[in-house]
Amino acid sequence: MQNIAIDTSVAIKWFFPETGSEHALELKDKHIQGEISLSTRDLFLYEFTSAFKNYSSQKIEEKDFSLAIAALTSLKMKFLPLRHQEMEELFIIARTLDISIYDGSFLLLAKKLKAPLYTADKKLYLKGKDFAETILI
Repeated sequence: MQNIAIDTSVAIKWFFPETGSEHALELKDKHIQGEISLSTRDLFLYEFTSAFKNYSSQKIEEKDFSLAIAALTSLKMKFLPLRHQEMEELFIIARTLDISIYDGSFLLLAKKLKAPLYTADKKLYLKGKDFAETILI
């Protein structure tokens, strides 16, 4: 089974229809069918929560966010933490590519897993595509 790394921008498209949502939903469906395995950083959980809080001027109801959490949990994705041994490499990646530590952590994950990183973040794609296989949806 192919391992795929995703950043938070991909998962947000599962819940909010926007450009790239179809491709993001295809990834989710392939994961559910067992064709691929989705992995991400545990940072994803913070970014996911923040995105729901800040997505639009209309407040998202708590009950709707609870449903989103249940849907996300049911996917049984792998949430991998940053390890102490990875900190120096992450610092160098972020500094060299002039990206945030947070974005760098997703690139580092893809490199460590030898997996492509799917993102909807054009800046991350442009800065990271020569470091790790990065696919813009």
